[in-house]
Amino acid sequence: MVSFIKKLFGSNKAQAPLYFKDAEAAFQYACQFLSAELTSKAILPALVVDAREALGADSPVLPMPNGGQMLALRVCAKDGGFLVLAGTISATGPTLHPGHLVAWQAGQPIERQAEELNKDPRSNWVGAVLAKLKPEYTVGRGWSIDEPFK
Repeated sequence: MVSFIKKLFGSNKAQAPLYFKDAEAAFQYACQFLSAELTSKAILPALVVDAREALGADSPVLPMPNGGQMLALRVCAKDGGFLVLAGTISATGPTLHPGHLVAWQAGQPIERQAEELNKDPRSNWVGAVLAKLKPEYTVGRGWSIDEPFK
């Protein structure tokens, strides 16, 4: 009987991972095919973008006094994503650069002063970067972590 049910509904075998040529390709896949509902505490894939271009900052990634990093991110959404400003959860973790894929955890929306962050209401969400991700996704498991922030 158990084998009949497995044949009918599938087995519990892990799916084979999907490997992408780079973080941009992985991000585009996420925007097009994965759930990207923006809610408090949601963890969504995001792409690090150059803060100089996106927000007029002095450097692509801004170092923080505590050793963490402040980043401009394009967060996954069905329309291709939205811009946010986010910090890493700690100073202990990977050094991030534009083009890296990361895990961003949403907090709550706040009012922003930067004009670039007021164009889209979703850009008012604060959040934190939890980890650098590999451009590798497994259905039922999610993204593979390259290096977490501790």
